[in-house]
Amino acid sequence: MMRRNDCFVTKKVCDSTYLLPVGQMIAEYNNGIRLNGASEYIWDQLENDISAGELIDRCAAHFEADEDEKENLEKDIMKLVDDLKKRGMLAGSQNIFKCSCANCRNGQPIPGPEYECEWLTGNAAERKSFRKHGAFIIGGLQVEMFGDESYFDAAFEDFRSENDTENGSQAMRIYVINTDEAGEGQDYPEGVYYDEDDASNGSEDFDTGDVKTLIHCTDLTVLEYRSKYVLFFYGIEGVKELHMTKEGTRAVFYCDGPSDVVKFGVFHAIRMAFLIYALKQGKVMLHSCSVLWNGKVWAFSAPSGTGKSTHCEMWNRLYSTPYVNGDLNLIGMEHNIPYVYGTPWCGSSETYDPATYPLGGIILLKRGSLNSVEDLSEEKKILLVQQRLISSVWDRNMLDATFDLVTDIVKNTFVKKYYCTKEDNACITIRDYISEQNI
Repeated sequence: MMRRNDCFVTKKVCDSTYLLPVGQMIAEYNNGIRLNGASEYIWDQLENDISAGELIDRCAAHFEADEDEKENLEKDIMKLVDDLKKRGMLAGSQNIFKCSCANCRNGQPIPGPEYECEWLTGNAAERKSFRKHGAFIIGGLQVEMFGDESYFDAAFEDFRSENDTENGSQAMRIYVINTDEAGEGQDYPEGVYYDEDDASNGSEDFDTGDVKTLIHCTDLTVLEYRSKYVLFFYGIEGVKELHMTKEGTRAVFYCDGPSDVVKFGVFHAIRMAFLIYALKQGKVMLHSCSVLWNGKVWAFSAPSGTGKSTHCEMWNRLYSTPYVNGDLNLIGMEHNIPYVYGTPWCGSSETYDPATYPLGGIILLKRGSLNSVEDLSEEKKILLVQQRLISSVWDRNMLDATFDLVTDIVKNTFVKKYYCTKEDNACITIRDYISEQNI
């Protein structure tokens, strides 16, 4: 018997249908494939357990194959099934939760949360007061942070806002809890702040119902409950757990006591929570280095090591173009115009701009012996830009949201593939090309 792996879903992109990974298969770096009409039909038949013989009989009837054609049809079907198995697209064709963590090595189950975080329900009787660190505008979105100031990186200060969020707003609220101070039976320490708005968000029990493991690998585990996510960061020192609502409006970090190491970990863990919230607000993060030229942001995207930072350095040196972000650019749409929004996350470049600018274009860099610009179909633009996102795609809804956003972005901006050298003329060539387009 065989059945499809639910960590792959079909997605229509322009006139083509693709089988794309979500959740664990994203963590395993599995690639998608393009389906034709026949393979799409076969994938639909694999929704439930089915034997090879029954699958062949269904296909023979559906495609009206006679006896002479049935033998070749069977070979084609089994070739596709074998390819799906090799790619992990069939359930049981690989252990999708196999990793080298201590639990998996010892055959132990994936761990559950140590903290219940019941106060996410907004039940005032179960909440303590909290020290407020401040209000911020990050990526054009309202964010409030609570907890000891020693947990929060100085980079956030460039995004500090003078005004608190308005009553009832859907701002993101981030809470950092020192587990060293939390006594038995309480989740969080005493502070000086109490938000009555948070105490009126309903009384749903977030921790009941079935739990689903969305991702489990050596660096991260993501558990899904009915109304929240719980994350464990194995690669981030000092951050024990993150509990956050599915809308991303509340995120609670349970951490070791404040230190420079923990502060560094909290800074990067907050980024993941923020990107969930940003996606709900219609914004995605593109892995790219960017410069400001003629009042617009030009984002140069490529896999690490391809030379996007070197290319932007040329622009800065030759044309004095300011850097916008050295590694990550948050993009969204306003009135059919794409914008780039400032955030403090910029990889190791330490280069970011808090301001918001219109997006001029996305240049997909590829190493080449000559400098040449390649036009792309709309389908290729969508797929290539989607591949360069770092925004989380844990389920079908997240996949649809990112594709919808990317489709809007590429329809309304300049997107080209650029084969280029690492010489100065690579910068001169693309700059002249852009100038000729009168963008």
